[in-house]
Amino acid sequence: PVPDVPLQERSNLTALRTIAKHPELFKIVTPINVDRFEELLQTHPNRPLVNSVCKGLREGFWPYADTSEDTRPETWDGSSERELKDPAHMAFVKEQRNQEVKLGRFSEAFGPDLLPGMSSTPIWVV
Repeated sequence: PVPDVPLQERSNLTALRTIAKHPELFKIVTPINVDRFEELLQTHPNRPLVNSVCKGLREGFWPYADTSEDTRPETWDGSSERELKDPAHMAFVKEQRNQEVKLGRFSEAFGPDLLPGMSSTPIWVV
């Protein structure tokens, strides 16, 4: 099965408060009709896998982040670690972001700073 969110992550009060205050930033979006998907997999022999995938499609999947480390900052913005210098790369990233926002898969902008408990990773173009 797909791993569930560990207890220590479900106990992260900072992240839980941010999620509760800003549910619009944490929508679960999928093109999959989960009820129909589940129906089609009724006879699948690996029920724990099917159940865990359907739960993830409904509630979201754990991104395998470990926020319990003592040395980890409460909020971490790694997006500036690798600056996009090529104007074509920057234009590509912005266009992709705009498409994802338009499709509802990225949240709208909420300000220049991350909210408590959030992390972001560096962004680059391959």
